[in-house]
Amino acid sequence: MTQPRRLGDTVRFAAGGVMIVSLMGLGCTKTSEKSKAESIQPAKVEKLPVETDLSRITLTEDAERRLGITTASVVERAVSRRRTFGGQATVPAGKSILVSTPIAGVVAQTDASGIPTPGTDVKAGQALLSLMPLLSVERDVPTPAEQVQLAGTRANLMAAQTVAAGDVERGMAEVEAAKIALDRAKQLFADRAGARRGVDDAEATLNIAQSTLDAAKERNAQLTKLLGMLDVPSSEEEPTPLSITTPIGGLVNQMNVSVGQTVAAGATLFEVVNFDTLWIRVPVFVDLLSAVQTSEPARLVSLSGDDLSAVPAIPVAAPPTADATSSSADLYYQVDNRELGLRPGQRIGVEVPMSASEQSLIVPVGSILYDIYGNTWVYARTGDRQYERRRVALRFVDGEDAVLRSGPAIGTPVVVDGAAELFGTEFGAGK
Repeated sequence: MTQPRRLGDTVRFAAGGVMIVSLMGLGCTKTSEKSKAESIQPAKVEKLPVETDLSRITLTEDAERRLGITTASVVERAVSRRRTFGGQATVPAGKSILVSTPIAGVVAQTDASGIPTPGTDVKAGQALLSLMPLLSVERDVPTPAEQVQLAGTRANLMAAQTVAAGDVERGMAEVEAAKIALDRAKQLFADRAGARRGVDDAEATLNIAQSTLDAAKERNAQLTKLLGMLDVPSSEEEPTPLSITTPIGGLVNQMNVSVGQTVAAGATLFEVVNFDTLWIRVPVFVDLLSAVQTSEPARLVSLSGDDLSAVPAIPVAAPPTADATSSSADLYYQVDNRELGLRPGQRIGVEVPMSASEQSLIVPVGSILYDIYGNTWVYARTGDRQYERRRVALRFVDGEDAVLRSGPAIGTPVVVDGAAELFGTEFGAGK
C-alpha cells in the first residue's frame, strides 16, 4: 500500500527527476490564484475608432463616372430665418377713383370702339365716353331755361373747383405738419425719449395726408378742365360735347352707363382702379409680432410653392388694423404688381423674416442626407475620388439652400449629385 505523501518528502520518478513537496510550493500556489482574481476588471471599455475612419469611401474612376458625382463648395453668408404667412392683396388708398358727370346730358361714345367694358385696361387722360349737354328738342340753341341750367352748372363747378383748391391747400399743410411730426418722432426715438410706435404712427399719418393731397390735386385739375370746356363757345351755337376722361390709368372696375342714356348732374359714370401697386395685408398672431423683423423686406410665394422672390415686398406704414376674433394684427407690404398680375382679394403666401441676419454656413439642400435617427450628414471630397461622411447641424432650409449651424470648413467641396448613392454604397443599400 502506498503511503500518503507528507510535506518535506522526496519524490523520485522513473526518469530520474526529483520533486520536493514543501510548504513554500503550497504558498506560491495560493498567491498566484489571488493575483489572477485581482486582475479581472468589473468593466471593459474599448476605445472606438474615429468617426471619419468608418465613413471614408474611395471610388474607382469608372465608379465615380457612373455615379455622376457633382460637388459644391461650402460658403458663408448672412441669412435670416423666415416664416410663411397667408397674405391678401388690397388696393391702397388713392388708387381707386369714381368719375361722375358734371352736368345733365346724354351719354355718347367717343369712337367706333364704343364705351369700355369692365376689365378694360385704360391709360391716364384717356377719354372713355362723351356727354352731350341737354338742349331743347325744337331747336339746336339753348333755351333761356337751358342757359340758366348751364350757368348754374358753371357756378356749381366753380364752387366745387374752389373747394378743391382749398382741399389742395389744406392737404399741403397737412403733409407739412405730418413731415414735421415724423421728424420729431424720429428724433425722439433716436434720443431714446420716444417709442417706435410713435414713428410708425407718424409715417402712417404722413402717407394718408399725401394720398389725400394727391386726390385733391386730381379733383382740382379735373374740375378746372371741365370749366375750360364749358367756356368754349360753339361756332354753330350748338352745345359742345364734353369728353369724360379718366384721371388715373388702370382697369375699368365699373361702368354704370350705356350709349344713349340720359344722366342727371352728379350721377356716377364709371370707376377706375390702378393695380400697378398693391398692398399685401398679412395677419400675424399677436404673440409673434415681437419676433417679426417689421423693417426688413418680405418675399412672396405662390400657394403652389413657386418662388416669387424676384418681386420684393417692401414694408409700408399703414393704418393699424387687427382682428380680435382671431387674435391677429395686420402687417402691410407694398409690391409692384405689373409683373405679378394679382387681383384685389387674391391670396398669396408671404415669407416674413423672423430673426436678424447673421453669418451662417450654406450648402445645397440636395447634399443633405438623413440617417435613421434623424441625424444630418454630408459627403466631403477629401482627395482624388475619396469622400468622407461628416456630420452637420441643420438650422433650416431656405429655398435651394440648407443653412447650417455647424459643418465643414468654408470652401470644402461637398457632394450634391450622387450623395444618396454614396450613402447606399457605405451601408450596403446600393449596388
